[in-house]
Amino acid sequence: MNIDIDKIKINPFTWVFVLLLIITRYYVELVNIVLTVAIHEFSHFIMAKRLNVNVLQIEIFPFGGAAILDSSLFIRPDLEILIALAGPLSNLVFVLLLIIIAESTGISFDHLISINIIMCIFNLLPGVPLDGGRALKSILSRFIGTIKANNTAVYISYILSLALMYYGIFTLIYGYKNYELIILAIFLFIAAKKERKLSVFFHLRDVAYKKADFYKRGCMSVRQIAVLENQKISKIINCFLPLKYHIIVVLDKNLREKYRLTETELFDYAVSNGINLCVGDVLNKIK
Repeated sequence: MNIDIDKIKINPFTWVFVLLLIITRYYVELVNIVLTVAIHEFSHFIMAKRLNVNVLQIEIFPFGGAAILDSSLFIRPDLEILIALAGPLSNLVFVLLLIIIAESTGISFDHLISINIIMCIFNLLPGVPLDGGRALKSILSRFIGTIKANNTAVYISYILSLALMYYGIFTLIYGYKNYELIILAIFLFIAAKKERKLSVFFHLRDVAYKKADFYKRGCMSVRQIAVLENQKISKIINCFLPLKYHIIVVLDKNLREKYRLTETELFDYAVSNGINLCVGDVLNKIK
């Protein structure tokens, strides 16, 4: 199983992080971090390949890495969770292996073990683009939809980045050189902001995928949504869940059923006319 070198991208913040370690003469620490990140990221890649998910790129971050999956294709939430958790799990397995070797040979791997434990715990934090955030987003998307799930993980990332920034500055004031925490905080904030901009794209991709998936499977669970006829299409689409086909029940001002339309009818109209119109406009068009 080969990795194309062209698919590996090193994030600019990673170069800053590496340069900082070299300047401060943390050479052994740098080697341990590189080894830890390599194990972590290769595990993402292997899991994605095992699940037949296309990996477009592997991006190396200061805190680990991320397998950039083909965003033009729908990826089942359960598969995305497995791919996300493969990285932290590999670090835990490596820690157990190092402990066994240390006890057998008497060689100390304390620093390498610590780096792997930190890598595992940090990546399990529930913020994007961390592995824990991606797993959380996939779980929540089944209950509250892609956009709300992604935004929840993004807001958690903002909180985490501010906490890291505060702690990094606080320790600097008291003489501890935790520059890496400030770098991680800035990176996490920028990455989360970028992730938020992609929310709508991911959601529309998932909705568009359902039609092809329905033809392939021949059946799908149905979920009904009741809306007023003056409700905007954008808000209705935001309520759609992955792996569910939706029937929209349109009510009048007296909350009496006026019309029903399928998710496909609504989505086709939105593609042609925009998502900021009311569902009542769809009814008039159909009539």
